[in-house]
Amino acid sequence: MREFRPDRALLLNVVLYVEGALLLLATVWCWLGNIPLAPALVPRWKDFALGAAVGIALVITSVFIYGISHLLEKVSKRPFGPFLSMKQIALEELAPLFAELNALDIFIIAIVSGFCEEVFFRGALQMDFNLWIAAGIFGMFHMPTFRYLTYGVWAMAAGIMFGLVMESTHSLWAPIAGHALNNLLVILFFRYGPIDKIASANSSETKAGETLEMPDAPAQKDGAISEKTAGTGERAVPVPEPKPDDEKN
Repeated sequence: MREFRPDRALLLNVVLYVEGALLLLATVWCWLGNIPLAPALVPRWKDFALGAAVGIALVITSVFIYGISHLLEKVSKRPFGPFLSMKQIALEELAPLFAELNALDIFIIAIVSGFCEEVFFRGALQMDFNLWIAAGIFGMFHMPTFRYLTYGVWAMAAGIMFGLVMESTHSLWAPIAGHALNNLLVILFFRYGPIDKIASANSSETKAGETLEMPDAPAQKDGAISEKTAGTGERAVPVPEPKPDDEKN
């Protein structure tokens, strides 16, 4: 069965509706809980600069994790067991998801997701509970099923980093800038970077490994061929010799 991939219009609609719902939920949450968001939304240039540095650091960390995942897959076919590796998620899940987007779409998704998610997770959740609860829920938000556990763990680590920046600056603009810049750079790479060449090279390496690991075909015995039978493995089946033509009297 072919996996479902949303087209450009559907993907944009889903992102805008989900992120809009998070922003609405954060607004209602803070209103009911008397959580003061306004002081945390006062813009300062140093908060944007720190957030940008955090976003670039996350991109570099993602590249490093991808490299580790690639090396682990060279050693073992399934180093993470039933869970997808970060390399598989990048090449097989995320890159095809953003394949139809243009630069404006990517910019909108990066800005909207960075702002709405940080207002909810770092604004409402972290200010009402604590950094660790907010980061844990942030990780689960990015893990649609347990197969994406590695991605959920990475997102939780990113949430911890955003939370620490929030606590040190007392500003939401720092994690917003970091989140948005990270999303922007990563999605731009998936859309316009050499991801097809990387995926093709990965596919070639996988096929080459499978070819090398194929068992040798069993040697045929003289006058017999090998036939597989259910439950009994292989057995030799004699091949009838051709009969000579009848001699003419």
